[in-house]
Amino acid sequence: MSSFSAPSFYPSPSKAALQLQYVGKNVKDIPAPAAVLDLAPIRRNCKAMLEATKALGLGFRAHVKTHKILYGLPVAVSHIPRLAAIAKVLGEGAVGLFVDHPEQIKHLAKLDESVWPSTIPLFIKIAAPISRAGLLPRSESISPLVQAIVSAPKVRLVGAYAHMGESYGSNSPEEALEFLMHELKDAKAGADQIAKALPNGSSGKLTISLGATPTATAVQNALVENEWNDKFRTYVQEVKKNYDVEIHAGVYPVLDMQQLATRARPTTADGKPLLSTENIALRIMVEVASTYDEREKPEALVAAGSIVLAREPCKGYPGWGVVTPWTSGSAPADTSTVYDPAGSKTGWIVGRISQEHGNLTWEGSTDDMRKLDIGEKVMIWPNHACMAGPNFGYYVVVDGESSEPDRVQDVWTRWRGW
Repeated sequence: MSSFSAPSFYPSPSKAALQLQYVGKNVKDIPAPAAVLDLAPIRRNCKAMLEATKALGLGFRAHVKTHKILYGLPVAVSHIPRLAAIAKVLGEGAVGLFVDHPEQIKHLAKLDESVWPSTIPLFIKIAAPISRAGLLPRSESISPLVQAIVSAPKVRLVGAYAHMGESYGSNSPEEALEFLMHELKDAKAGADQIAKALPNGSSGKLTISLGATPTATAVQNALVENEWNDKFRTYVQEVKKNYDVEIHAGVYPVLDMQQLATRARPTTADGKPLLSTENIALRIMVEVASTYDEREKPEALVAAGSIVLAREPCKGYPGWGVVTPWTSGSAPADTSTVYDPAGSKTGWIVGRISQEHGNLTWEGSTDDMRKLDIGEKVMIWPNHACMAGPNFGYYVVVDGESSEPDRVQDVWTRWRGW
């Protein structure tokens, strides 16, 4: 298998040039559309996640979509050289892979030490319960896969990995924690099958890694004292007798409208809101190109469509993004004019979306409608940050807790390619 030697196929913009161009400016003065990250909610969200996992005695694994840890799907053969190039730079054990078929092991076993130094950590992907990828928890196919791994050079078995996509259907903190319990039970059932298939005398604990963002976020609920949470904590301690347990998640640092709609987090902590748009760290800044006050619903055309915002629905409301209270003027808009899917449902949303442009629609009573002007810039909370973010080559970074919350602090370039 040949090595990968053409990173220039997916060139990144120059971080130094971007910093020279934007750092120190007011965010309203940079070109739109732009992806804007706010460090303040990122810090809060990361702190809440780490405190919860620590309190429960769980490990934590950051997700490949925002970090560089564990590749997020069973590895495709053509991706191996590219992943090997990253592993070579990052060092031993830095890049782990999912597998769910013995044929995948054959391709990994062929790798030369000069291509991928040291052994490759592998997780067996467990379908929990959606059959999107992975093996069912009690599948007879787990045993031959384990045998293929332990008998092959170049690879080592770490444990079982589960991701419960159904948890996006959660509607309450209690329901999200129920999804997490189900996910853990399925992952443990898979790990039990793996353990049975290991040769006698195998040493070391297997790791169970679990968590879609709603279920991973739900660990914060487990710190609240009630009967259901006590049951979950007791079960976690029981599982930990035989396995190391870690939580993984993708979009928890930035959140989005989809995550708020799952209501997976506690409503408040220490008197501060957690289940709130205040904790969405990614906003997409767009420009108003035209206005149509005479339509049945007042509308505004923005120069940003699905290739900027993505075309991801949200179960909480009938739109493709929500306009935030931020304005490119001197003061934010009245928060009462911001659309709240769980409240007044009055404000601007992205009501329709096409490839190149979107139509903002005013929902609810027009008595206190926020007026939009042509040329004005507005910020939008996207439905799905993981789909909106990749439409940009870089993030413009601000800090909402600083003395100048709209001043550009930094520019972060994105990893590009596949």
